[in-house]
Amino acid sequence: MALPEPIRYRILGPVQTKSADGTWQDFRQRKWRTLLAVLLVRSNHVVPCDELVRQLWPEEAPGSQRKLVQQYVHRLRRSLGDPAGEVLRTRPAGYELRVSPGELDADQFDRFCAEGRRALAAAAPAEAMERLGQAMALWRGAAMADVGNAPAIVAERIRMHERRLTATELWLRAGLACGRHDILIPELESLVVAHPLRERLRELLMTALYETGRRADALSVARYLRRLLREELGIDPGAEIQRLERTILLGEDVDLSLLRPLAVPTEF
Repeated sequence: MALPEPIRYRILGPVQTKSADGTWQDFRQRKWRTLLAVLLVRSNHVVPCDELVRQLWPEEAPGSQRKLVQQYVHRLRRSLGDPAGEVLRTRPAGYELRVSPGELDADQFDRFCAEGRRALAAAAPAEAMERLGQAMALWRGAAMADVGNAPAIVAERIRMHERRLTATELWLRAGLACGRHDILIPELESLVVAHPLRERLRELLMTALYETGRRADALSVARYLRRLLREELGIDPGAEIQRLERTILLGEDVDLSLLRPLAVPTEF
């Protein structure tokens, strides 16, 4: 299998591109960063010029912005070392940014996540932790943190945040399978505070507490979640939490394979 290209574009944090000397460069103007971000999240597809105008100026009526888009594209090409437009191509309807597999950090994130998921399915949790750790190390903050609130970017940020959190859950599950319960409890407790209604994290925290002999604390997590869900949403915890709670009440062994599947899609 061919190795992926070295990362050239980064969106898992502030938007950056790699310059010819190998250093990462930022873009001073927010509109330039937003343009690059929109082209990256829709890489290898033509983005119509009118769509770029709507993304860059979502609250303004169309006017002379098409000329500004052309100017931004010209400057962006110079920054990318692509004066001939071979990478950022002009198309009849708009522009297309050509990105090879692996050149975008989000693509590398997907690749590591897929490898981690396969390793966990093959009962190799240590390898899964390593691959998923590599995936999460690519993040440098919130996705496209320095870009404006273009509609396409806002939607993509939400999707990327969910994928990052799901990958974190998968890494934690692999860690529990490796027997690292004590080490992971502080991380799980912090995540539960940040995401109080996320049942997957509660399952993992309950398991870690139970496996370290903290049965009462594990049951307390379930009781608190039940109360919180009823107060906030008027619902009870899902079947997975209830099954795990019964297992703990009966003092039975927890089978990690019975925890809900933590699948990470292969496409970003």
